[in-house]
Amino acid sequence: MSARKGGLLQAAIVALLLTYAAQSQAQIQPQPQPPAGGASTATGSNAPVLVTADQLNYDQNLGLIKAEGKVELSQGGRTLLADMVSYSERDDKVTASGNVSLLEENGTVFFADYLELTDGMRNGFIRDISFLLSDMSRGAAVRAERRDGNRTIMKKAVYTTCALCESDPTRAPLWQVKGREVEHNEAEQEIKYRDAVFELFGIPVLYSPYFSHPDPTVNRRSGFLPPRYTSSAFFQSAVQMPYFFAIDNTSDLTLLPQYSTRQGPFLGADYRQRFATGEIQVDGSAADENTSGEMRGHIRANAAFRATDDVTYGANILRSTDDTYLNRYSIQDRPNTNTLVSRVYGEAINNRHFASVNAFAFQNTLERVRNGTVPIAVPVMDYSAIFEPGDYGGRWGLDANMVSLSRSEGPDMRRLTSTVSWSQPYYAPSGEVFTATAMVRADGYWSDNVSQSLVPGSTDGANLTGRVLPAVALDWRYPMVRDAGRMRQLIEPIVMGVISPYGGNRSDIPNEDSVSFEFDETNLFSLSRFPGYDRWDGGPKLNYGIRMAAYGETGGHVEFLAGQSLRAKSDDTFTEASGLRDQFSDYVGRLTVSPGRYVQLVDRVRLAQNGNLDVRRHELGTTLGSSINNVTISYADLVNTDYLRQNERQEAVSATVRMQLTKYWATEIRHTRDLREDGSLLNFLGLRYTDECFDIILFAERTFTVNRDIQPDTVIGVRFRIASFN
Repeated sequence: MSARKGGLLQAAIVALLLTYAAQSQAQIQPQPQPPAGGASTATGSNAPVLVTADQLNYDQNLGLIKAEGKVELSQGGRTLLADMVSYSERDDKVTASGNVSLLEENGTVFFADYLELTDGMRNGFIRDISFLLSDMSRGAAVRAERRDGNRTIMKKAVYTTCALCESDPTRAPLWQVKGREVEHNEAEQEIKYRDAVFELFGIPVLYSPYFSHPDPTVNRRSGFLPPRYTSSAFFQSAVQMPYFFAIDNTSDLTLLPQYSTRQGPFLGADYRQRFATGEIQVDGSAADENTSGEMRGHIRANAAFRATDDVTYGANILRSTDDTYLNRYSIQDRPNTNTLVSRVYGEAINNRHFASVNAFAFQNTLERVRNGTVPIAVPVMDYSAIFEPGDYGGRWGLDANMVSLSRSEGPDMRRLTSTVSWSQPYYAPSGEVFTATAMVRADGYWSDNVSQSLVPGSTDGANLTGRVLPAVALDWRYPMVRDAGRMRQLIEPIVMGVISPYGGNRSDIPNEDSVSFEFDETNLFSLSRFPGYDRWDGGPKLNYGIRMAAYGETGGHVEFLAGQSLRAKSDDTFTEASGLRDQFSDYVGRLTVSPGRYVQLVDRVRLAQNGNLDVRRHELGTTLGSSINNVTISYADLVNTDYLRQNERQEAVSATVRMQLTKYWATEIRHTRDLREDGSLLNFLGLRYTDECFDIILFAERTFTVNRDIQPDTVIGVRFRIASFN
């Protein structure tokens, strides 16, 4: 058994200690005997060694060099301390005894009672060794022997990455591994244990007659990773045993086989590779499900490369065999959407110029929608440029877009659009801010196989059409600021007038990218509220609102924005649910309250413009606490919007609590409830223990989702990580 990353281990440290001590002592040259407490500097084959001791003696007849009393040998950033160090030229033997310690440049400290080196400093032994590494891991052994110049064998050794108890250092650490015999083979870069015992809180929990992992010189090596266990109604009991393959210095592969008592075999894989200009990651899985008797799976690939400082390219691919697989098997980072998006792209950014080319493929995950009706978008091209401002601050802008949509079932469409815009700000002496904007957009469309049900008035066969859409706008703002003690107050009325011709949304122009949208405060002052190009928000209109804010010296603030849109006449381009169809739009607003860094509340609302101010959308979110201890509460009330069916209403509340209970223990609790159905959607409880050497997560999750083969389920699981072995 081996590990993904090799830790710094006892045997490796023994080898370093023995080798360094040998080199240091060998560099001591015969010197005339100095007085007690003297110092001498000797120059060896590598670097000078500074030797200080109470006494330094050289017996020429016996060929014996001996330093006694507070011996200190320093070379570069390393220091060796001992009560006595001697070197016998006749026996070619170096010995050090009494409080032997070595401080390495990286902060690692070694301790021993006695060491002895022979055979040209290649072999020897050390007694009663312990060490403290720079990463605070530690270990000890009764005896260590150096053989063949590259093998160090330790007897009765122990190793851990856990800190010892401050009040009782003799108390067993959280975990440790013991071995009757531990061998470090430098040539193989391997640490081998015989009769290894893994202990938790001093209690033996696992025995293996043989156990191995890489030595500290190895950054990673093939081996098993910690197992993961879950229990649920779907799997019953499931165990996943990951295995890591270190292919080379730039690539690796992790296999994720899983066995469960209720379902068939499951195999996942994750491949990663880095290049000089980028990286790729591909993961996938396959499952033989007992309940359905069919093979299911997924594949996901992400690649990102940089051709030059300005040009990047890559791909993001996500495909699944069916619509419920990713949720059913709890694939990590599964999307919370009804569509899986795959994309290949290239992008270039140079100063104020941006260009991109994309290819999109979509996989629908709704059972009632046939995948043949989902389009493939190849290519999708965008270009945007903002030019340098003129003498009076005015700017020209250019935007262009080209898209081609194809379907195996349904209409095909090609669109080419370009927009030229100009914007000129003016700051009046009174403090008023005026911004004049003018733009003209030209669109060209080619469509085929457009059904009458999708586009009334369309004709069979190919159709070629186009339009020109001009617009001018004037934005007026009057920010009024007042300092009131330690607070700065702001009141800013905003009025924006837009003039553009009616029409532009002819029946022979298909609608692919503006089927639905949300009218809110973010697009209140936009020239067109539609998110895409296929529909145009035409006609004269007046957008107005007010922004009020208060800012404190310590960072606390309150902001409020509310407004409405008035158009010359109603426009049936918008749906009844959009809030923009009538002459007067719905009211939209946002309130942000943050009295300090630990409290924030955001309230967004859309109210019907009728006399009752009926709620069309209400979203409330609040966060209390720091990044470690916090409570997050969110509330959403949606009724009769473009995303819901007529007169349908959704109302839900969710809460998350994260708390650091103690220095090492933390918990997370999540709850989501559907207020309309008066039922829970999700309950989650997680408990985590993390210290410098160990990380374990216990969790329980209850889901109430019903979607074809997905039924309410309770999942209980455990995941853990051991420092230096993961």
